[in-house]
Amino acid sequence: MNAVPHFAPAPLHARWLVDRRHDLLSTVGGLGASLALMALHVLGGVSGPPLWWAWVLLLDGPHLFATVSRTYLDARERKARARLLWGSLAWFAAGPAVFAASVLSGQRWPFAVFVTLAALWAYWHVVRQHYGIMVLYQRKAGERDAWDRRLDSVTLYVGLLAPFVAFALTHPGARRRLGLMAEPTWEVGVAHACFAVVLAVVGLLAARQVWRWRRGLGVNGPKVLMLGAALGLTSLVFWPSVSRRMDFLMFTVAVTAFHNVQYHGIVWFFHRNRYHADGVDRTAFGWAPRVSQRFIVYALCGLAFTLVYRTLGCGMGVHPGCGSFDAKVAMGGSGLTLRDLMEGFIWGFALHHYFLDQYIWRVRKDAGLNQDLKLNTAAAA
Repeated sequence: MNAVPHFAPAPLHARWLVDRRHDLLSTVGGLGASLALMALHVLGGVSGPPLWWAWVLLLDGPHLFATVSRTYLDARERKARARLLWGSLAWFAAGPAVFAASVLSGQRWPFAVFVTLAALWAYWHVVRQHYGIMVLYQRKAGERDAWDRRLDSVTLYVGLLAPFVAFALTHPGARRRLGLMAEPTWEVGVAHACFAVVLAVVGLLAARQVWRWRRGLGVNGPKVLMLGAALGLTSLVFWPSVSRRMDFLMFTVAVTAFHNVQYHGIVWFFHRNRYHADGVDRTAFGWAPRVSQRFIVYALCGLAFTLVYRTLGCGMGVHPGCGSFDAKVAMGGSGLTLRDLMEGFIWGFALHHYFLDQYIWRVRKDAGLNQDLKLNTAAAA
């Protein structure tokens, strides 16, 4: 890495992605949603299942529909990305295929590994969205300084991954899912080191912002606010004294609610510009303009979409509070049930979403996306 003086930082002009109100609703509102769910659980004593269902029905399931609304319901996207959209549906077969492999081999571990890897991808998906939104703020502000951009990236990845590693190595529920049955020993020291590294990189980022401010180079306030919210929430969720008081079910809820609100904000802005701007021929886009004509319509469509596939999962006992469904599979000695088969299929909705999102938000390669997100007025990254 080159020395700092070689980069000749340029002044920047911080900009909101949409406007002040919208961005604060996405960032502060998303953080507030996660904190409210955590507070109801940890401080209010509300059990995990009802909070999980509230999150799934109001935020998480509808955010999967948000992806559908800008891909499969968009006639132009269906034509332009036909191979990606139809080929990606194979993810729905991934869980059942691994389930079949487990049954045929008489071993449970292939399916257990599948579920663990799917859960890890879920968290990585959240990390990558935070990174993507950070990059959008950089582009909006015209940030070109390589040192600053690198420091942003290091801070974000360390701040989101290190607390997760600490949690995975020390929390009893996480250790069981990773096959670590013994009490943590050396892992406790690693966990302490993880949080120390987070503190160090955050301190370095803060010092850099002070350095820029004192030299009149400007500070990208909206970006720093987003980073602070994401990193602060992550450290709080995985902080040992907090995590010990949470049902394992609630970690996904607490981490992902913020992500969901952010995603809805970006997709809604995309919809307004692509389908509802002045002079746009809405008939060329198929159903997408109809489901996004009003937020209440968009929200109800998302809720209906969620109810369809989650009711299917609930009927098979996959989801919390739905009772048990334990019809044993007669083949092999894996011990898997039809409930596990349905769980593998339900994971397909999430895996399909994670996969598609890797391709449909590439602002560097998609001029139309830059226009739909109104990035054209900002300097290119």
